[in-house]
Amino acid sequence: MKSWTYSSLDKYLTCPKQYYHLKVAKDYVDPPSEHTIWGEKVHTALEEFVRDGVALPEEMSKWTGIATKLANLPGEKFVEQKLSIDRNFQPCAWSDAWSRGIIDLLITHKNVAVVVDYKTGKRKPSDQLWLYALYVFAYYPHIESVQTAFVWLGTRKIDKETVTRNDIPEAWQRFLPVVKKLELSHEQDNWPAKPSGLCRQWCPVLSCIHNGRK
Repeated sequence: MKSWTYSSLDKYLTCPKQYYHLKVAKDYVDPPSEHTIWGEKVHTALEEFVRDGVALPEEMSKWTGIATKLANLPGEKFVEQKLSIDRNFQPCAWSDAWSRGIIDLLITHKNVAVVVDYKTGKRKPSDQLWLYALYVFAYYPHIESVQTAFVWLGTRKIDKETVTRNDIPEAWQRFLPVVKKLELSHEQDNWPAKPSGLCRQWCPVLSCIHNGRK
């Protein structure tokens, strides 16, 4: 099994068969949508604002206030920060990773880190930033707590949580049971379909009997 990310794990949970075709066999691709293209533009603009002070485009200017607050937070800032770990939960090369992810904005200040993820879609809290906090603890032994923040740009709201080193065992249990199932699917080459409402319009795997887009 190749390295897993939060998004790939989420895709596997949604439907193992879809995961197989997109990530293993790669005989289908999930084409970019208008929403994903817009999301990439927004991420790039916010990255350039925080890192280089480049003004946001006019159509994104409503987020200048939020972006300014993030840029003014104390500490060292890293944008689009790639972090990867091996099976021993230790930092490793991106190409050798067991698990990996890209943090939109990482700030380290003394023994505290801030992990920010920008979201352009509807509010849908998840465990994604708990995984990113685990990466941070692996890379920065001096960090004792990670403050996570989902920034919901549509409503300009922020969901915050704090993860401490004491939370590490509990945090891993949010992911390891699913990772074990994913590894078993690879070992047994078993990828059952999981029909849902998404099959009707959104799934790119046209060969599946449940696909409604044929």
